[in-house]
Amino acid sequence: MAFGLYLLLLVLKAYVIPVGGGIRKITEKEEILRISRRTKVLWIDVREPSEEDLKFLEKEFGFREPPKEVFEDIEISSRFYEGRDYLYAIFSFLVQHKEEVFAEPVLFFIKRNILITLRYSKIVTFSMFKRIVDRRGLEFHFPDQLMAELLNLEVERIGNRLEIIGKRIRSIKKQIFSEQSPEIIKDLAYYDELNLTLRESINEKMRILQKLLRSTKINNVTKRELKLIIEDLHALADYTSIYMEKIDSVQESLLGLITIRQNKTSQVFAFIATLFLPPTLIASIYGMNFDFIPLLHNPHGFWISVTLMVAVTGGLLMWLKLRKII
Repeated sequence: MAFGLYLLLLVLKAYVIPVGGGIRKITEKEEILRISRRTKVLWIDVREPSEEDLKFLEKEFGFREPPKEVFEDIEISSRFYEGRDYLYAIFSFLVQHKEEVFAEPVLFFIKRNILITLRYSKIVTFSMFKRIVDRRGLEFHFPDQLMAELLNLEVERIGNRLEIIGKRIRSIKKQIFSEQSPEIIKDLAYYDELNLTLRESINEKMRILQKLLRSTKINNVTKRELKLIIEDLHALADYTSIYMEKIDSVQESLLGLITIRQNKTSQVFAFIATLFLPPTLIASIYGMNFDFIPLLHNPHGFWISVTLMVAVTGGLLMWLKLRKII
């Protein structure tokens, strides 16, 4: 039986896709080595490897795990390196944990017919990719071609995320005119952060893909695919800029509406204080400790003062209405 597609290794658990489709699991290292000499493309997907796994990969395939700081470094010089007979590139893939979406680095190592991917999280793109390959019976003649297909699927997921952001922004823009709740502010902050994460991931991919296009270890067929991916990324980068401006616009509108609502509340309190100012003044005058105050000892003084308070307040209210202040 000829194995013409690829081999997948998850902490040294292997799955082979033979010619014609289907997936077969391999657990023996000897069989992995035997198949690696017969297959066109060998893909080893390593997730949270042990020391034993890393020693096996280094001994048999020349793969060395880079220091942890290399994964976290955003400099392009740290995320792409081309050696004499190999190259590696570190791309970020989207990972969602509960409501948080962040970028998880994945290392791609290419040497002859071997592609090794190293990651430390469960990534949806990889699971989707396996299902798609199994269902469609895809064939890969070069390891970099398989890498390009993985990246293309991740770019599609980024596009789907941006589409969700666009729809949600339009929904929030309509919603803010009926309510200005804390939940809306939280949603705007979430989608603003998500849009920024996608933008950073897009820019990083474009920079590294440009390096891959100049590499002599990438075949011309794959380079054409990478150019198409770069074009898609440029289009998605434009969308992130548009959504960034839209989010800023919605935030400014929301802030303006909140300010207007606060001003209306302040006007109500100011209006109430203004209405009660004349009665308070009259009551303060009659509360003075003087021997002689007009109407102080008059048996009808109380009702006269109350009538005066009501009259002054009513007159003030009518004046405010005539001036269209209220």
